Amino acid sequence: MKRIQLSDVESHWDAIRSRIEDGFDMLWNTPELPCMEFGAAQALTGWLEAEGFDVERRAVGIPTAFVARKRIGAGPCVGILAEYDALPGLGNCACHTRSEPPSEAGHACGHNHIGPANIGAAIAAVRSAQALGIGGEIKVVGCPAEELLWGKVALFVKGAFEDCDALLTSHGDYQNGAISRPCQAMATGEFVFVGRSSHGGYTGKVNALAGAEEALFALRDFKERYPDVPVKHIIRGDMKIAGVVPDDVRLYFSIRHLHVERAMDVYDAVIDTCKKVAQQCGLDWRHLPISTCRGYLANDMLANVLYDSLNDVGPPKWSDADKDWMHQLAEQCAPAQPFELDETVRLYNKGQDYYSQDDGEVSWRIPLGRVNWAYPKQVPIHHWGWTALSGHAASRAGPHMASKAIALAAVRLLSEPRLINDAKSELMSRIEGKCIGAPRLGAWTTLTQNPQSFWNGTWTEGECSEGLA
Repeated sequence: MKRIQLSDVESHWDAIRSRIEDGFDMLWNTPELPCMEFGAAQALTGWLEAEGFDVERRAVGIPTAFVARKRIGAGPCVGILAEYDALPGLGNCACHTRSEPPSEAGHACGHNHIGPANIGAAIAAVRSAQALGIGGEIKVVGCPAEELLWGKVALFVKGAFEDCDALLTSHGDYQNGAISRPCQAMATGEFVFVGRSSHGGYTGKVNALAGAEEALFALRDFKERYPDVPVKHIIRGDMKIAGVVPDDVRLYFSIRHLHVERAMDVYDAVIDTCKKVAQQCGLDWRHLPISTCRGYLANDMLANVLYDSLNDVGPPKWSDADKDWMHQLAEQCAPAQPFELDETVRLYNKGQDYYSQDDGEVSWRIPLGRVNWAYPKQVPIHHWGWTALSGHAASRAGPHMASKAIALAAVRLLSEPRLINDAKSELMSRIEGKCIGAPRLGAWTTLTQNPQSFWNGTWTEGECSEGLA
């Protein structure tokens, strides 16, 4: 079969461009926290259903997950991942300054782009394959709770990816290109110090806050013991006024390393330290694991397919007005820094990325290819500025590029199954001799039945001391 050209796909993508952009705006205007993306899941599945996809809602028992598939004859199954969750506390208007947010949550990681852009790619790929008489299946997996590093781990454990031969996805970053380099593995969970509420002036109290502070003091030497492993935390709890000692205080930990085994070892050491401190302080405790996840396993074969597609599509087509708007935003976010915006397309296969993504676990079992699109380097990710940009039309050119490239790459993979076979062979070569156990998955009942308890800090799913058993 002749090589699939951009012209074979582009008209099908152009026909749904406005629908993709409507999706960008709809998700941005109604941001939803991880595992509470009910509106997003409903809108995206409705769109896919209208396009003739067979849709399974509440996939594998996760209320805001879905699987949508369209088979068009014999051939491989190419999976395309859709994300749509927002971040807490980062709502903002689509403007150049920090503003009173329209809602507490905000798309400060641009997932309002990922879901519609990747679904648009899937629809364009199906239409193109049908027109060309190419067999195979396009499968969209709707993935909630990426920001908890939980959604795709849970989907994997419960079998949502079992029939996929290759996976494609995209994300915003600071470069345009195909990614074939690792990111960080991560282990994450909460440790709860449980005491008794009392007046702040009473000295005979069993003080949960004091226990948490003692634990953080004890963990200070982890920087010397484990200099290669950053141990990050936030304090959660119902603390409103200094005159009230809270019943419980929660430490929410995230621990990253290139190798998941190292991250898990340090996470376990953190939890052991917290348990010892709680016991010494006469406190009960709970350990509430969330997940562990490997970093992305590079796949040069899929990256090259995506890179070829990106070269055909070309870099993002920002207008002068788009760049001017982004420049003004960048000046607010980083006043002393020169404006930097990547306007090239490259293959990134050296080094490693600083972040973690929950598709990393899946990439060790199924070949996964990723496209990144660029935002200005002065606009921090997980920041109000990223929320502002992801809600403005100036941000659209990047996800447009990624969506077209994924659509083109998906059709090329269906038309040339040997490319998928080569990607699978590369994966097997990369994992040869490695022991790949199952990931740790916690919070299943909480996040599938009562996610609000996660966000208001009342969930209790995990292990606990004898006093709470």
